[in-house]
This record gives sequence, structure tokens and C-alpha cells, in this order.
Amino acid sequence: MHQGVMEGVPAARDYQGGFAAALMMKDLGLAMSAGQQCEAALPLTDAALSLYQQLAVQAGPTTDFSGVYRHVYGGKDREE
Repeated sequence: MHQGVMEGVPAARDYQGGFAAALMMKDLGLAMSAGQQCEAALPLTDAALSLYQQLAVQAGPTTDFSGVYRHVYGGKDREE
């Protein structure tokens, strides 16, 4: 468990068992499609989708959505 992580949160379960990255990618893909249909630019949604795609390749598509923290920070605790 990471320093400062409370019990019962996804990080306390080593980022397993929550909303899977594959499901988040599906939902973000739906949002991107909706944005394209109404010609809306969704740069943050696009960035999030890219991040989840990287996470799925690195850690697997069933990784909990909170595994993004580990992906971004390389598994290191971040100093506040």
C-alpha cells in the first residue's frame, strides 16, 4: 500500500477490483463519438482516453481505473 492511503479505497487493494480500464475506455470512446457527432472538441476526453489506452497496454485492461496513478507516477508515492 502507498504511504498515506486510507483503508477501503482502490489504492489499498493495489489498484485491483474496481472499474476496469477497458470499461473506462469504452465510456470515453462513447463520449468521443458523441463529441464528433455534434462537432465538439473534447481535448481532455481525448487525453484521458489515450492515458487509459496506455494503462491497458502496460498493466492490462482489467486494471482498476485508479491504476492511472501508478501509471502516471511510476508506482512511486508523490510528495505533496
